[in-house]
Amino acid sequence: MSNVKWTDEQKQAIYEKNTNILVAAAAGSGKTAGLVERIINKIIKDNVDIDKLLVVTFTNAAASEMKQRVLDAIYKKLNENPENENLQKQILLLNKANICTIDSFCLDVVRNNFFELKNVSPNFRIADTAEIDILEQEVIEDIFEQKYDNQDKDFLELINTYTSYKDDSPLKDLILKIVKAISSMPFPEKWLDEHIEMFNLENRLEEDFSNTPWGHILLEDIEEEITDDLEILKNLKKELQDQLDLEKVQIVIGQDINNLEILKANINNWDKAFTTFQTMTFEKWPRINANNEFKEEAKEIRDSVKKKFKAKLEKILLSDSKQSNLDIYDMYKILKKLQNLILEFKLQFSKKKQEKNIVDFSDIEHFALEILLKEDDNNNLVKTDVAKRYQEKFVEIAIDEYQDSNLVQEYILTSVSKGNNVFMVGDVKQSIYKFRQARPQLFIEKYNKYKLEPEVGEDRKIQLFKNFRSRENVLNITNMVFEDIMSKELGDIDYNTNEYLNLGASYLEIPEQDYTTDIEIIDTSDEDNDIWKDEDSEQSVYIPLEEDSNAAEQERVEDVVLEARFVAKKIKELIDSKYQVIDKKEGKRNIRYKDIAILLRSITGIANVYEKEISMLGIPVYSDSSGEYLQSIEIETIMSLLRIINNPMQDIPLVTVMRSPIGNFTDNELIEIRLNDRNSNFYEALMKTDTPKVRKFLQLLEELRNDEQYMALDEWIWNIYTKTGYMNYVSLMPNGNLRVSNLKMLFERAKQYESASFKGLFNFINFIDKIKFNSEDLTSAKIIGENEDVVRIMSIHKSKGLEFPVVILAGVGKQFNMQDLNEKILLDQDLGLGPQYIDSERHIEFKTLAKKALAIKAKREAVSEEMRVLYVALTRPKEKLIIVGRQKDANKKITEKQKALEVYPSDDSKINAYLLQKYKTYLDWLELIYEKEGVAKTEKIFRVNVHNKKELLENLKKEEKIEEDIYQKIIENAKKANKEEKQKILEYLNWKYPHEEIEGVPTKTSVTKIKEMVNAEQVEEQTKNVKFAVEETKEVRAITQKPKFVNNNENAKISNAQKGTLMHLCVQKMNEKEEYTAEKIQELIDELKQREIISKTEAESINIGKLQGYTKSDLWQELKNAKEIHKEKAFYINVKASRMYDISKENDENILVQGIIDLYYIDKDGKLVLVDYKTDYVEEGKENELVEKYKEQLYLYKDALEKALNRKVDRMWIYSLYLNESIVIEK
Repeated sequence: MSNVKWTDEQKQAIYEKNTNILVAAAAGSGKTAGLVERIINKIIKDNVDIDKLLVVTFTNAAASEMKQRVLDAIYKKLNENPENENLQKQILLLNKANICTIDSFCLDVVRNNFFELKNVSPNFRIADTAEIDILEQEVIEDIFEQKYDNQDKDFLELINTYTSYKDDSPLKDLILKIVKAISSMPFPEKWLDEHIEMFNLENRLEEDFSNTPWGHILLEDIEEEITDDLEILKNLKKELQDQLDLEKVQIVIGQDINNLEILKANINNWDKAFTTFQTMTFEKWPRINANNEFKEEAKEIRDSVKKKFKAKLEKILLSDSKQSNLDIYDMYKILKKLQNLILEFKLQFSKKKQEKNIVDFSDIEHFALEILLKEDDNNNLVKTDVAKRYQEKFVEIAIDEYQDSNLVQEYILTSVSKGNNVFMVGDVKQSIYKFRQARPQLFIEKYNKYKLEPEVGEDRKIQLFKNFRSRENVLNITNMVFEDIMSKELGDIDYNTNEYLNLGASYLEIPEQDYTTDIEIIDTSDEDNDIWKDEDSEQSVYIPLEEDSNAAEQERVEDVVLEARFVAKKIKELIDSKYQVIDKKEGKRNIRYKDIAILLRSITGIANVYEKEISMLGIPVYSDSSGEYLQSIEIETIMSLLRIINNPMQDIPLVTVMRSPIGNFTDNELIEIRLNDRNSNFYEALMKTDTPKVRKFLQLLEELRNDEQYMALDEWIWNIYTKTGYMNYVSLMPNGNLRVSNLKMLFERAKQYESASFKGLFNFINFIDKIKFNSEDLTSAKIIGENEDVVRIMSIHKSKGLEFPVVILAGVGKQFNMQDLNEKILLDQDLGLGPQYIDSERHIEFKTLAKKALAIKAKREAVSEEMRVLYVALTRPKEKLIIVGRQKDANKKITEKQKALEVYPSDDSKINAYLLQKYKTYLDWLELIYEKEGVAKTEKIFRVNVHNKKELLENLKKEEKIEEDIYQKIIENAKKANKEEKQKILEYLNWKYPHEEIEGVPTKTSVTKIKEMVNAEQVEEQTKNVKFAVEETKEVRAITQKPKFVNNNENAKISNAQKGTLMHLCVQKMNEKEEYTAEKIQELIDELKQREIISKTEAESINIGKLQGYTKSDLWQELKNAKEIHKEKAFYINVKASRMYDISKENDENILVQGIIDLYYIDKDGKLVLVDYKTDYVEEGKENELVEKYKEQLYLYKDALEKALNRKVDRMWIYSLYLNESIVIEK
């Protein structure tokens, strides 16, 4: 390494000493190489033994790599001077050198000083995460059961406050969440007590609320809002100065500015701000006859400012200081009860771990802290004798990836330092582990405090900004992006020319090769078929998104597939064009698959789609996807087998195993077994079936059940693989190596389980279920090495520390995950708890001001972290970066951003931070930068290309046509063969499946599925022969829409289809024997909301007028006098496929169709009437169009009802909720 040419800054990082040093090392700046050289320098030049250094790395892999690098460097020096005894000594000392993770160091401290701790055995075992999770559940279940038995009043109050009537899991989850969060605090119980005592405002109710930490943050947020609004209005007023015919408008805008400035002047006092806001009014917009185009634009800008201003302040300045303090204090008692329950859980959990003689990594850190620090008589923390011994031992403490440290680690490492011998390396712009309780503020505090040129004894800051990884084009886009968006407010650091990544790499320039970054936007817009249009919901172009809206666009399967296919084509183009990359060993060469990495913000549920689409083009690909292990088909099959050996009375696992290669039963055989007993469970039906195959299967189960009694679990599972031959079978399937490795991983899991404190098959099944539920340990088996020639798909987090010649950053149109802001209690390391105000007796619930303050801080931190994640992604490529994302109405949204930038000006060169927070995707940020910088400045750095979804699909069809042409060429070549060969080849090539026309016809379907098939573009050709329509809001939503429990955001925008569903729900809930006024309908809606059947936003979207109109209809009057009324009745009916599909008679088969009939009733004359509700938009006089659209569906319902009731349907109606009119259908 002595031949390396170090920069001046790197030399400082290598040789500086006798003070604390913080090295701010940007991406690709060679920080690891510099750290290794510093260690070598300490050993060789300063004659420091390597075991006198403590080097803390972030991962075990990094520690191993660093040890190897140090060893290689020592050997290199030893080759130059073979007689050097000091170097020989260092090789021996390297094995016990403290180059390790913080967990390993803490473990070493505890192992060597366990006698300093109470109730800790020296031979404790570190339990894995899944084992700890199961133990937590056991403990919390025991505590809850005991509390229920004792009818503990405090506990029952917590149950009523934090759980629904369904179950008590929300309270359990809340306790575990808080316990996990406070475990990153040096003193968890103390932290919890101090931050709950913050709510004890009993003696401070009269104080101004701005004196609380929450009030301070809220007023700061309001001040930012006012400052932004003033800037917008002042710019507007300036533009109006030349508009002489708009003088009245200027006056109104001037009054608005005056009002806001008065409020801003009083913003440091809560009561003054509250009073000012409550008395504040906006003047009416003046009526002006002037024919001035700017008049409407000015009104739109002013209205948008007024709207967002009121929306913000009405949520915060709700009450004066006394009431605000009282609302906070009201939560104190319930939080104290929650605290007591948490402390009881921690105590019982600790006892349980002691019984089992196990600890977790959090315990290790806190044990180490207890050994190294203690409180003196004045309650001040002082170093123990153990800490002083470590302090004497270590000449230097080096911390890698310092930006990812937490407070516990900071306390531990500070306790063993001399106060001037800590060397910290990191990059706060790459701090992306907040979910692991990382605290980047530790880095930032030192970054702001330490000096570049300190006096003697002062702490030093060294900046490494030369990037030795990437070409200039990659650095240019990175610098442009983050100079525009990263600031102290968002991103925690002011990214300016001092923070720029400077070119340090020397690359051979390849003429005519394009290095410009491409931002590829796939416009996923479809035709707008929505009905029930709400014109008031149209959003102003000046407001990009509502402040607290987190309504992520639905992930549509076909759009994800389209993006994945687009990325696959890009890879193929790079390979086919023989794109050139520079290799350190080979020099210039053609690009290979392993040179390409696809980075995604999250790979869950998406990586497998990319993998499939890329594989279809014959490209080798690998993704470290979380769905490839416990959720793989081979593991699911074996787990199903374990379940039925443990308890065969489980139909789904039993049929799974029987249908798998283990049982090898056909569908017809399974049907025959079921027909032996239609009413009992499937195992009982199986026991009543006497065939050789069944006897053999039951014998296998019995043998395996007997084996389990005397074999160790891991041995028994391997015995299953052998006896069933299942491992051999999966080895022959596609990706056989991976599948075999997955089975081996399950075997290893069983071995770990046996070595732990749990026993038995039942517990093992629960153990695996727990791992699956928590999405832990789901990484698939590793079957490729780092040199395998495959395209890699990984998350941005996984890519940190890696580099690739070409990076495709995909999925940039996916919205940021802000779901944590919807939790009942928010947590913050500084502010503590932000609870929801809940009064279970009065059924009152709302966000406390404390929660709103924490939400503001949490959102800023989340946006800052997303910014840093983007920085990590953009700094991975060495030569070429491609960015791909999906967006609806892309061109329109780009134009809107131009106007947004005009409305939200900024004092400096950066994009307004307030504006940035309103957008929710990386793509939005990139578009803002594109509009801000302008094409002239960006065209040499990056290009924005918008692709129409329809055109992309058409191109795919053209490619399929090309494949057909290739087929024709094959036939032409075949003509050169002799007659017999020709005939044979043509027979093979022209062979067609005889029943091709029914390939896409299902054996079982639902009325709704048919509609989904009609709407799905990707199966248009398959379903073009579907004969009748089905209403979109019927029964269940489309399969590509996320379920309600995922989208439980209170503020999510209600789609028109959802509005139709809500109308259906209300109609079904109304009692026809009662009279309904508008007030009574509102009571019904409120009840649905109270019972959590619908959300507040959904409730507000229901059209009460339409429902009241329904109660005045002829249908309603008939129902009032009806003898019987039946609603929402499910049915199954066998129908001929030709009824719904255009197929020939010889291929006509039965299809099992399921559906739900909205309503049927027996009228006062005893006639059977069938009714279907529709919410479609219908023009008056065109009712027949509705009848034609849905009559076949009604006939299907009619047939099902007649078969079920064994009587004729006398009348069929469609009731149009849009027209409030009954439409009779006649056959």
